[in-house]
Amino acid sequence: MKSWIKTSIAAAVIATGALGTTAALAWGGHCDGPRGGKSGWSQMAPEQMKAKMAERAEVHMARLELALALTPEQKPAFENFKSDMKARAERMATTRAERRAADAPKTAIERMQRMEEMSKLRQAEMAEARKSVETFYATLSDAQRTVFDAEFQKMGRKGERGMRGGMGPEDGRGMGLGRG
Repeated sequence: MKSWIKTSIAAAVIATGALGTTAALAWGGHCDGPRGGKSGWSQMAPEQMKAKMAERAEVHMARLELALALTPEQKPAFENFKSDMKARAERMATTRAERRAADAPKTAIERMQRMEEMSKLRQAEMAEARKSVETFYATLSDAQRTVFDAEFQKMGRKGERGMRGGMGPEDGRGMGLGRG
């Protein structure tokens, strides 16, 4: 390889590194990223997080309602569905705040117990959410079901909200209303 090509590549690598460092410093030096605990949701107070989650849930529900083009007869079922999802979101936000305020597990056994408890809670919440979705889904036409399926799958995707899960920072697949 010719020396001018090597020099050009080295200069490009150095410039890219310097540019990235400058950008990180301009953003307050938070280089750890969203999972590093220095930015995003982890900086928010629980009240801010709850408000942000509620706002996102409202936006998602409004988008879903418009996409479905509901008939007047379907509106009450949608309102029930919407209130169920809102209640679920509030419960999950409260649980997250309580977990955040609690002491971190000290041992591997304590950590595994906590993970098991959270898994059971999520399982129960998911079963309840599924029942609510099934009830609403039954009121939809075939065309609306196709739209609902597509919108439901889109909700919580990374490209739509810039974070890892659902409507919150932790995990989220599908319609994660109430997830942080």
